[in-house]
Amino acid sequence: MPADMKNIIAHTLLDLMQQKSLDKITVKSLIDTCGISRQTFYYHFQDIMDVLSWIMKQAATNALEQSLKAQSPEEALSIFLSSASTNRQLIQRLLDSQRRAQIEELFVQTTKKYLVDLLLHRSVSAVLPYANVDTALDFWAFGITGVLLNSSSKGPVDAQKLAAQIIQLIPRELL
Repeated sequence: MPADMKNIIAHTLLDLMQQKSLDKITVKSLIDTCGISRQTFYYHFQDIMDVLSWIMKQAATNALEQSLKAQSPEEALSIFLSSASTNRQLIQRLLDSQRRAQIEELFVQTTKKYLVDLLLHRSVSAVLPYANVDTALDFWAFGITGVLLNSSSKGPVDAQKLAAQIIQLIPRELL
């Protein structure tokens, strides 16, 4: 069995999504296309949504690695937004599914994790009371996700411009 089965399953799901709607993809069709057993699939993932969650976490991790090399907060956020913008058509296909609410929640969770990880790596001292940090992160994660999804539904996103606009809404002390 290949060493990186999670990647194989994930890439196969992405390939299938180029051909048909997420709503029409079943675990059976995914495992048949991968040429793996049901047991192998369930060893790595719980369901199709778990595969999507893993894909989004991997994308956020990659964006974080690149963002940590950025010279400014605007550049760091632009890298994250560019990553999502590059996959705009896939995102629209996901949002057109019956699982839209779950997909949006995955985006918010992924965005929040990205922000938390970015802040932790940047060693930002807290300017907010500890009790307010989680609420602020939720606010920014929902806001960034909403703006990104809304912008991407209208066409290609200018990630640098959008990042500059969003950064203006985040207290400088956190950047």
